[in-house]
Amino acid sequence: MDNHSPRSAFRTAGQAIALALILTTAQAAMAETKTPAIYYGIGSESSEYGNAQVFGAKAVAASVNAKFSVLASDYQGQKFLQDFGAIFAAGCKDCVAILDPASNAFTKALVDRAAQADAKILTFWNSPDGIHPWDTDSDNWVAHLSFDGVESGYKNGQALCKSIGGQGGVVALMGIADNPPAKQRFAGFKHALAECPGMKLLDSQYADWDQTKAQTITRGWLARYGASIKAIFAEDDGMALGAVAALREKGLAGKVQVSGSNGQSDALALVKSGEMTSTMYVDGAMQGAVSTALGYAVARGDLDLKKLTHAQREFYLQQTLVTKDNVDQVLARKPNAADYTYEKIKANFWQTSAGPVPTGSLK
Repeated sequence: MDNHSPRSAFRTAGQAIALALILTTAQAAMAETKTPAIYYGIGSESSEYGNAQVFGAKAVAASVNAKFSVLASDYQGQKFLQDFGAIFAAGCKDCVAILDPASNAFTKALVDRAAQADAKILTFWNSPDGIHPWDTDSDNWVAHLSFDGVESGYKNGQALCKSIGGQGGVVALMGIADNPPAKQRFAGFKHALAECPGMKLLDSQYADWDQTKAQTITRGWLARYGASIKAIFAEDDGMALGAVAALREKGLAGKVQVSGSNGQSDALALVKSGEMTSTMYVDGAMQGAVSTALGYAVARGDLDLKKLTHAQREFYLQQTLVTKDNVDQVLARKPNAADYTYEKIKANFWQTSAGPVPTGSLK
């Protein structure tokens, strides 16, 4: 058969026209329904907390048949600047980017690049105090969500004070120096120290949210301070696990009190066993679901940013202090994707809000 015959050429041209019509129709339908692509950024793919976020976010995206992709920063803001920058540069009108910038230093740059691409962006944890979603790229920066670090540090500090009978030395494992969560949790801890004068801070060091670094630092403290250490305040569960590992090496696990934050399963198990005193549980799955639903709603046109209050665009999510008294209840929680659909979250986007982020708390 002659593939170059006029009939063949006509048929080929006809197929091309048909394909073009299909693509045009599909593009028009996509534009009409405005189903945005969703790009979700987490700190690490090996993080239980990050994976919990992805679970909730992915469930919402699946409920509306939205394209969903996950990116990891490895806690390096520059990596997100490059990765999200490439996505924005390739064309991302009305897509949704949801991420923790990893540092205040990268928040505005990421927001600006999203705005230049006419994408919608939501941020977690890290945001300079001087900028807000309603006054910076306000048509594109949908919201900033976080958890109250001051409350976390304060309540964990109170739990440690109670567990050592209000007397003894304590050391503090801190996150990253310029991270608002690290600053907030330490500020809350200092508040607890002020109310527990018999609990004395012996030293504090940055372990950069890293379990291995925390274990190494704790080993050094045990060699230096010995029996003077009655408690260890860790700003997240990963560092708390590192502290417990160092204590186990010396046969001190369960004897020196340890607190953490985030409520990951390993830490909850240690609270139950008595090797940790407390942790602040944050619901990563709900965080992922709420942020994804908000971003989708704005990109689709179901929410008008101009009609939202400041408290609806910059807010804390609810969290729970976990001790031996309530750890079984928290361990019994099993996330169900059916609970994280767009329609269910849409019924009240702010049902798990703990209130607006106070002025000055994001420094």
